[in-house]
Amino acid sequence: MQSLCIACKGSRLLCGRKTCPLLAALKKRTEFDKLTNTKEFFGPSTSVFVGRIGYPNVRVGPMAVLEGEEFDAEIGRFEEPNEWFAHGLGMDEIVELRSSTLRTKRGEKVTSRSNFVSDMAEIALAKQPVDVELIFKSKPSFNLSFSDITRPTGASVNVEKMHVTENPKIPKQVERIVSDELKAVEAAKGLYDLGLDVYKVAVILSSGALGLRSAKKMVPTRWSITATDDVIFKKLAAQLREYPPVDSYYVYESSYMDNHFLILLMPSLFEYENFEAWFPGSVWNDALAFGQRPVIVEEYEGFKGRKQYAVEEGGGYYAARLAVAEALHTMRWQAGVVVFREIHPRYILPLGVWVVRETVRAAFRKRGEKFNTKKEALDFIDSRLQAKEGMRLGIHDFEVLSKILKQKRLTDF
Repeated sequence: MQSLCIACKGSRLLCGRKTCPLLAALKKRTEFDKLTNTKEFFGPSTSVFVGRIGYPNVRVGPMAVLEGEEFDAEIGRFEEPNEWFAHGLGMDEIVELRSSTLRTKRGEKVTSRSNFVSDMAEIALAKQPVDVELIFKSKPSFNLSFSDITRPTGASVNVEKMHVTENPKIPKQVERIVSDELKAVEAAKGLYDLGLDVYKVAVILSSGALGLRSAKKMVPTRWSITATDDVIFKKLAAQLREYPPVDSYYVYESSYMDNHFLILLMPSLFEYENFEAWFPGSVWNDALAFGQRPVIVEEYEGFKGRKQYAVEEGGGYYAARLAVAEALHTMRWQAGVVVFREIHPRYILPLGVWVVRETVRAAFRKRGEKFNTKKEALDFIDSRLQAKEGMRLGIHDFEVLSKILKQKRLTDF
């Protein structure tokens, strides 16, 4: 039971309650006076959101921005976490930024071909924000919502009508891929090959724009994020498994918002192991409930990959694995990989798996430390594991749980 909240992360209600008590305690009420007495909205839409409750009948709609004339036309300001990371935004700044978003909702079946759904798909495909007019059914609700997978969302409102007031600017190459008779997986790979980041690919997949004409359907946003990480990883992994093993032991390191990562590459065929160590006081480890020790969870896959969902770690596993695969693909290496993630007490809000993805990506933008033996590499990792609130994990705490680190290799001697 100790790691139940960590495995669930508020998404599957494994505790049996109807709502997550931890997420309920984190909700923040945000007032927007300019919408209090109106049922209309005009402004930019930066993305779309597809809910999962009631699937296949779900609540869908464009994400709008409650910034009016002060809105910055840079889409990255609201929808691209790589921009947030690059500018070093902190937790409070991201919460403030995302509190300006408006999630609109209308009931649709995931296979719907309505004009509302078609307009949503065009908004998702557009290169820049698209102005929309919205007629509300009721007044907006002002609770900021948090998730372990998705980015925080601000106010939400049920929508009666939507009118797109301009022609969305869709890149020709993107339009060509979407128009081709390709399965959704192949189309997603094609969009990534064009240079679209996984964030944009996930939004397009969610909107229902991808797939064979007879099989197009919307994908809940939460699912599309992890699905995109998985699809792009498998594309890259098929190539990197043909590369030579890394020539020595390397350790890469990065930290962001009290998430600390150490990534070990070892000279072997590709295999992957991911550790998450949740310190007491961090978002999914209530110190009073779990005691005063960090909770460590582990997931692993061998050279041939995995078939089962990573239930212990969820979307964070797939986000970190993708970032590692991107780095190995750039290096033209394969390796045995162990990711050590320490989540410390100041990480008190779930902001989405982008935190994992961008922090791991950042680790590989730095020069790694090179070692001749596994022992030297593990000793270095042990020295870099961080003490917080008088608590510290050692490398032995991970070794006893590891499937990779227990293996003996010729290069160990």
